[in-house]
Amino acid sequence: MTKQHSILIVDDEQGVCDLLTRLFEREGYVVEHTTDSLKAADLVKSLKPNCLLLDVIMPKIAGVEVLASVRLVHPEIKVIMITGHGNLETAMESMKLGAYDYVTKPFDLAFIKELVARAVKE
Repeated sequence: MTKQHSILIVDDEQGVCDLLTRLFEREGYVVEHTTDSLKAADLVKSLKPNCLLLDVIMPKIAGVEVLASVRLVHPEIKVIMITGHGNLETAMESMKLGAYDYVTKPFDLAFIKELVARAVKE
């Protein structure tokens, strides 16, 4: 039996978490989500997802800080940064920290499905 790919979604907007959870569950992924960036590191540790969809601007701990800590402990996890406040500087910082890719909201659902599928296959 083939192991299902898993995704962790970390976004402070519950609606985004719900939308992406439904989208990826329909695609056959095991999906968990949280709106709390403080819980992200613990969830990464316990779930060991193949892919992490991570909002850049989060209360408590910024997404780029979560990215940096995840990359130190689990460099194999593909991290896709998502944001509604995209700018070139943040995108470049995310990529330097090891993000797999960077997308801005509102994102095209077909595009993000394809991006995640590519990430988990690598």
